[in-house]
Amino acid sequence: MAHLRQLTRERSYQPIPLYRDVDSERSVKLDLNSLYIRRPTDTFFIHVKNPNLIAWGIELNDLLIVENNQCIEVHDLFVIEKAGEYKFYQFFNEIEGEKILFSLDVREPNLRIREWNELQVAGVITNVVHQMRNRTTAKRYAA
Repeated sequence: MAHLRQLTRERSYQPIPLYRDVDSERSVKLDLNSLYIRRPTDTFFIHVKNPNLIAWGIELNDLLIVENNQCIEVHDLFVIEKAGEYKFYQFFNEIEGEKILFSLDVREPNLRIREWNELQVAGVITNVVHQMRNRTTAKRYAA
């Protein structure tokens, strides 16, 4: 008979069981916070209302998980605060001390900076929760 091993709090996360026995008396609840959030006190969510991020696979109404992390590495997607709004960029490369940042929004310009303190960095995007089905539209049935 299949069984689940006892879960302990030795780690900051709980592993996902690979299967669930239907006859098991124990129920394991999946917690997305433990799977996707490494630093809860430094993490926040952004509900995307910008339809122009599709080239990076981020669609309207997706949920971004953003970690307030001061260490931005090459190829990271990150968020800056600009004029009271969030803007999304990718740290593309650093050439001769100049950082090249690609805008994820086609309407925003790409940036070149020398130091990170030239921008107001909100955090690094760690995950994107993407809806596969639009839950806000009315159901349509074939006649």
